[in-house]
Amino acid sequence: MRGRDKVLLGAQVADQIRAMIKEQGLADGDPLPAEATLADQFGVSQRVVRDALRVLSQQGVIRTQQGKPAVVAERRPLAIQNYFRLALEDGLGSYDELLELRQALEVRAAGRAALSATPDEIKDVRAKLVRAEKATRLDDRVDADLAFHFALVSVGGNRFFTAIFESLSTFLAEERRRGQELTESSGGDHQQSHREHREIVSAIERGDSETAERAMRVHLDRVQREFARTDRPSAVPGQR
Repeated sequence: MRGRDKVLLGAQVADQIRAMIKEQGLADGDPLPAEATLADQFGVSQRVVRDALRVLSQQGVIRTQQGKPAVVAERRPLAIQNYFRLALEDGLGSYDELLELRQALEVRAAGRAALSATPDEIKDVRAKLVRAEKATRLDDRVDADLAFHFALVSVGGNRFFTAIFESLSTFLAEERRRGQELTESSGGDHQQSHREHREIVSAIERGDSETAERAMRVHLDRVQREFARTDRPSAVPGQR
């Protein structure tokens, strides 16, 4: 079998194993059958099975450890995360572009949240809002603000939105850190952000999708203007 054929066969078996995981309802930490068993099941060599498992491991579908059976991994968007990390490290991204992405994602997520949030979810968002308002240290404020926005995106119910937001968490945290440093260096405080956050949550509580989207857009527009007023380059950390 030629090299390309081996690669294609490994990818095909990876698809079959992924389908098996779904069909059997395997969850995080559940073991897969041994390589020999998988080879018999799919009618291929153990070498092909190992190639398939390597593909699944790179995609974050499974976790492997020397001498132990592969296990199902928690579903995390590792491929997306790696793409953003490499793109930004290579200097292909900026804070402006990151904020544009936030606009596209979070505005719609806020509208969806107003239509679908349960009382318990709104209670959780409120708790994260309170935590953000009470935080005083820079690191705590960054973490609390990120948790608040992530909760809003999650409540919206679009798993693709949530996956993208999670994949960008490292860069979003740095963007927030930079934004809060800019606010403080200009003599400002964070009360405007708190007010805008409250308006977003209030609209979600009322089930007012249009107002929730508008409030989120106003909030992110202001954040983008704060960055635009700086003289320093707007490159995301890692940009050369």
